[in-house]
Amino acid sequence: MSVKQLLHLGKIFVDGIPVQPILKRSKLYFMSKIVINFLQTKGLRSKELKEHLYKILKKETIIKKGTLLKINDVCERVWFIEEGLFRGYTIFKGVQKNEFFMTKGDVMFAPMSVYTGDPSELGIEALEDSIVYSISIRQLDHIYAKYPEFNAIGRKLTEKYYMMSMQNAALLRHYNIKPRYIQFLKLYPHFDKPVPATHIATFLGCSEEAFNRMRKRYKKQQESRGKKS
Repeated sequence: MSVKQLLHLGKIFVDGIPVQPILKRSKLYFMSKIVINFLQTKGLRSKELKEHLYKILKKETIIKKGTLLKINDVCERVWFIEEGLFRGYTIFKGVQKNEFFMTKGDVMFAPMSVYTGDPSELGIEALEDSIVYSISIRQLDHIYAKYPEFNAIGRKLTEKYYMMSMQNAALLRHYNIKPRYIQFLKLYPHFDKPVPATHIATFLGCSEEAFNRMRKRYKKQQESRGKKS
């Protein structure tokens, strides 16, 4: 999707700075149905709550390499990805380490910052032109208090983060890069092509050069096995 197309879809952000007015309310109302439909699969039933969400959902368009959340900023929103691809990363001794990748249909936030109110150690960056909808943490707390049914939905979304962190930790327990990569393909098969090699390498805890060598050998082995079978 081109930047020109994105300008017609909503608000453009570069490093958190808006550079284009948001869409008309009617268009936003139509597009936010995607979020509502997703939440319905998690248990959303109340018509009143649906109407409330239609009113408060905020749409943003983030261009490639745009920052959704900066490290050391407090995470004050929860984002639902309508289109696009993001990475969550930390920085240790000046080196970036990717913690997760998220795409269409995923919900993103910085858990520790949201739960404690402290500055986030996690940054979130778009890896391609993307569209998200979000609500503030204050709005979310209000929903939890006024609409008890949303507590179950929130629990399901939080459980996904917990499972993802457990899976990632298990992946990194492998000593060699190859089994880490094989496990990565099992967990995130749709990320191998769109995510740049440098970002997969930092996620797996190795250099880009070592990762490229290993992946090249692995794919040749897979092609060879395919021909034999």
